[in-house]
Amino acid sequence: MAVGESAEGHAGKPPARRVFLSHTSELDELPKPRSFVAAAKDAVAAAGDAVVDMSAFTARDATPEQLDREMLAEADIYVLIAGFRYGMPVRGRPEVSYTEQEFEIATVAGMERLVFVVAEGAEGPSELFRDLQYGARQEAFRKRLPDSGLTITMVSSPGELATKLERALTRVRRPGQESKLVGRIWNIPARRVKFTGRDGLLTRLRESLCAGQPAVVHALNGMGGVGKTTTAIEYAHRHAADYDVAWWIPAEDPDLVAGHLADLARALDLAAGQDAPAVLLARLRGALQSRGRWLLVFDNAEDPAVLRPLLPGGDGHVIITSRNPDWDDIGTALPVREFIRSESVELLCTRCPGLAHSDAGRIAEALGDLPLAVNQAARLMATTGLTAKDYLELLDERVHDLMARREQGSSYPVSPAAAWTVSFDQLGRDHPAALHTLTLVAWLAPEPVPFTLLTHQNGDARVIPRDPLAFADITTTLRTRGMAEVTTTTIQLHRVPAALLRARTRDDVIAEGDPDSTWPVTAVRLLCAALPDNPWSNPPSWPRWWELLPHLLLVCDPERAWQPVTAEVAWLLDRTATFLQTRGDPRAALPLFERAYALRRNLLGDDHPDTLNSANNLAVDHQDLGGFQRARELDEDTLERRKRVLGDDDPDTLNSATNLAIDLRELGEHQRARELDEDTFERSKRLLGDDDPSTLNSACNLAIDLSWLGEYERARELDEDTLERSKRLLGENHPDTLTSASNLAHDLRGLGEYRQARELDEDTLDRRRRVLGDDHPDTLTSASNLAHDLRGLGEYRQARELDEDTLDRRRRVLGDDHPDTLTSANNLAHDLRALDEVRE
Repeated sequence: MAVGESAEGHAGKPPARRVFLSHTSELDELPKPRSFVAAAKDAVAAAGDAVVDMSAFTARDATPEQLDREMLAEADIYVLIAGFRYGMPVRGRPEVSYTEQEFEIATVAGMERLVFVVAEGAEGPSELFRDLQYGARQEAFRKRLPDSGLTITMVSSPGELATKLERALTRVRRPGQESKLVGRIWNIPARRVKFTGRDGLLTRLRESLCAGQPAVVHALNGMGGVGKTTTAIEYAHRHAADYDVAWWIPAEDPDLVAGHLADLARALDLAAGQDAPAVLLARLRGALQSRGRWLLVFDNAEDPAVLRPLLPGGDGHVIITSRNPDWDDIGTALPVREFIRSESVELLCTRCPGLAHSDAGRIAEALGDLPLAVNQAARLMATTGLTAKDYLELLDERVHDLMARREQGSSYPVSPAAAWTVSFDQLGRDHPAALHTLTLVAWLAPEPVPFTLLTHQNGDARVIPRDPLAFADITTTLRTRGMAEVTTTTIQLHRVPAALLRARTRDDVIAEGDPDSTWPVTAVRLLCAALPDNPWSNPPSWPRWWELLPHLLLVCDPERAWQPVTAEVAWLLDRTATFLQTRGDPRAALPLFERAYALRRNLLGDDHPDTLNSANNLAVDHQDLGGFQRARELDEDTLERRKRVLGDDDPDTLNSATNLAIDLRELGEHQRARELDEDTFERSKRLLGDDDPSTLNSACNLAIDLSWLGEYERARELDEDTLERSKRLLGENHPDTLTSASNLAHDLRGLGEYRQARELDEDTLDRRRRVLGDDHPDTLTSASNLAHDLRGLGEYRQARELDEDTLDRRRRVLGDDHPDTLTSANNLAHDLRALDEVRE
């Protein structure tokens, strides 16, 4: 440890201060050639202060503990350099080290404390980081330091320590030094009494401000109501003791900013007579340049180019709040996002003590955790007694009326609706095409909207998204105005402004001469035009389907006014359900299939081909859910209608026959299923050819019948031929090819060829996991089949592990009562019995 001693000041120079360096011995030696302590001594000297070691003190009749306390009591500034070694325990207090004791003494004495912590990745040899005896104690001490209320500075090298310590010392006022700033100047707005969350953001803001460059607080997507201003106010109040001057500058109107700065100059008594504004600003910049301990907050600034010439230099702090995210050349960008869910729930439940956490979560979800909207909801419910159910109904039915309220006592100057209405109106005046794009996005889901989707608009509106320069102009406008979150490929609008924008455009007609072209109808038409290829067994199309899925679900919402395009909505529902089904989620697909079927029956009648297609698809989904009796009823009716309407040999009729055979087989009518599949297979070969995918599907189903009836050899021959054709025509990883491989493995198992079945099932399981995912029903079928092979080979422990995992996944994906889940439970029981683990 070392202490700086006062020295006689030279004429015109301030006196040196006494600086106490608290550290452990290894930091005095390492790393070489310049140790951390050597660097700290250089910094103290560069700041105009002196450092002397313990060796400079003459021999005295005093213990090290007494001398340590006396030296610290005489110091002006305490500096801690905390490494990874604990150092020597204090005699008489073995539970603490000298550095811990020194920190305690400096804290109790109210000394100026500067704390530097050596970072994990610091340069230096291994002995710098290793303390085999007291390492745990030192780690605990390091972890306690951030809780001391101080700003902790991490350093990774002696050079970095020297730079940061010298800078910190120059900011500490010297004894007797008079401030050029008169008194304490403060015009920060009052803080909110109940400020919720944002602790992490405020910590990052403090660190950025203390890093030596201006910090910029802004909403990443520039959204109004996210809490930029309240965060800046809270910061100023939390750190009020660190500033002699704190000045709030409304910066929305750039023409008025210079005037607000001139007001600060006058408050600091820098004005002389009738000084011109430019002279006042020059004097202000000079005064601030030479001093620290000041904070300027430019609230709601928009243009970096306008603000840049007005920013002062020096060691003070600048905060800029803005909807525009492009401030990187001026300071450190700190995104202010929506509340995290726990913060929203905390605010709601604090204001409304009787509100259940689950209801608070539902309200927060509906409001997208937007702080302004969450705060308004909390005040409204607290003052009116509205229940969560009442509030959510109002939000759904009267969103603009609800958001237009400004509750008494609110710290926000305007309501959410008023704030966004001004933004929408200004955008419409300045850039109508940008408002059109934003409105279209508002009628989609509050999820990222791919730019490629917007290119499918009709009429004149489709031109701009296809013109890179014109579209870049739109996205730049929306981004810099903070109205949407824009990436290189997507645009996203928060659910609250989206709801307000939908409310004001609900009855708009977009295209002249087309009275049906409302926004809900336009959104449906857009998705119809942009829909990818048929998703059934088509993995390359799935990423695009995932992108569009939330938008498909929302535009087809039954509460939307899309009646003029009912046929298109039915088609979108059917296709979306098909995607969910082929991706292994038949439960999510079922209500969509049911809605599509009902819409088509009402619109087109029971015998229309589209209605019959919906009936067919609904039946297949019931099969996947294990509802084979309901599937049979639908398939029998659909087959009869298709025979009558389309003929016996139409491909759709043959498809219905195949599906009915599946129902019969699963219901135990194996012979009837075989007869129907044989007839369908022969018709398919004759009409479509041996290599048509429908023919291959018929062959697969017939082979399954044969296998169930014990004709494994014939089933094997048919499956081997089908597998070879599928590989050649569809590829080895196509879902239909993998189904053929799985069926062939079943035949091999039936013939007692367990090793061959195992090899094929292992390969199929691996491919299905890669193509379909671990939880897809087909993947789980392969896992169950492989466990069967292992059981047949006597590898019961491996079979048990696989069956346990498969049962758990099937319960989660398909439900406890699904036939496949029950099969897995039965298989696991077999494994346990074989392992002698079942207790009667």
